[in-house]
Amino acid sequence: MLLLITYLVVLVWILYLFWSQRVMKRLQNELVTDLKGVRFWRVNLARPAFFKRWLTWQPFEAKGVLIDEGAQLRVRGYWRGNKRRFESVMRKAECQPSWLGNRSIKSGNMYWGQLRTPKGDMLFAADTGVYALPSRENLKDIFSAIFPQLELPEEASQDFALEKNSHSIAALVLFFGLLAYALIDTFFVSRYEVTDQQLFRILSHPGVLIGAAVIGCVSALGAYRWMLSGQVPSRESLVLSAFLVSAIGLAALPIAKRVDQVLASGPSQDYAYQLMQPARLEPVDKSLDLPRLRFPKSREYWDQFDDGHLYSIPFLRGPLGLWQLDHEKFDPPLISFFEKQGPRK
Repeated sequence: MLLLITYLVVLVWILYLFWSQRVMKRLQNELVTDLKGVRFWRVNLARPAFFKRWLTWQPFEAKGVLIDEGAQLRVRGYWRGNKRRFESVMRKAECQPSWLGNRSIKSGNMYWGQLRTPKGDMLFAADTGVYALPSRENLKDIFSAIFPQLELPEEASQDFALEKNSHSIAALVLFFGLLAYALIDTFFVSRYEVTDQQLFRILSHPGVLIGAAVIGCVSALGAYRWMLSGQVPSRESLVLSAFLVSAIGLAALPIAKRVDQVLASGPSQDYAYQLMQPARLEPVDKSLDLPRLRFPKSREYWDQFDDGHLYSIPFLRGPLGLWQLDHEKFDPPLISFFEKQGPRK
């Protein structure tokens, strides 16, 4: 029920944003009806205090147009909240333009510029609609057309170079390192395996899900803020943070297995299982919370035993409580059996 309510809330929120965007675009279209033959740009607008708010539902405060009238600039727009129209005129000679770029998640994946004027500061970004990625190029074109003498930073002319920033390099190294460790340790190195039934039980446990969500959010936020502190743009910081969290998620189980192996008090031990055909084994001692086992790919091996046959399964168990199947002890009888059977048809 809670999940359904969450879905409904998210759906209503998305529909509201879509409706609000349509209304603002319609108002913006009204602003350009009399601008034939005039040089202008559609822009998103905001005041500096807007991005200091703790929560913003959309990454702009108003939609409007920036009109170049030679010696002066004219700004027309509609405030997003009350849909009230405004218009302002400023002399270019009195403006102090500056490039802000894509500095935080509140900037909405857009690149922003700033105009300091006697009437107050104004932030603006090229309105590229749902295509936010071209915003850097469009903003650069606006600056080049209106203030050709302004020297823009390097980031205005090219996409951010991940390989030239120490923070982004460290994030990529950590991402590929965790990914490589997860793959190598799972498929090539470790002789121990967490069974499917136990893995499903772990991943479906509410405490594990909540803990994973909290750790993921904290890790993503920490990585995001750390990369922002290294002058990595918000868009790239957000993507790299998502990569890191996904790599942490993939490496979590192999790391937990290794920790449990190191902290285990001794080697793997045999536990009695009862064969329940077809190729299904149930633990004899129910008090130990041992996982149930299924081996459908090696059914021929198990078919040689009668139902109810007792079979010893080697498990390693450490303080983290993982039952890890010891393939070094478990596999030899199966390998020997299939070698005698010859190649499968």
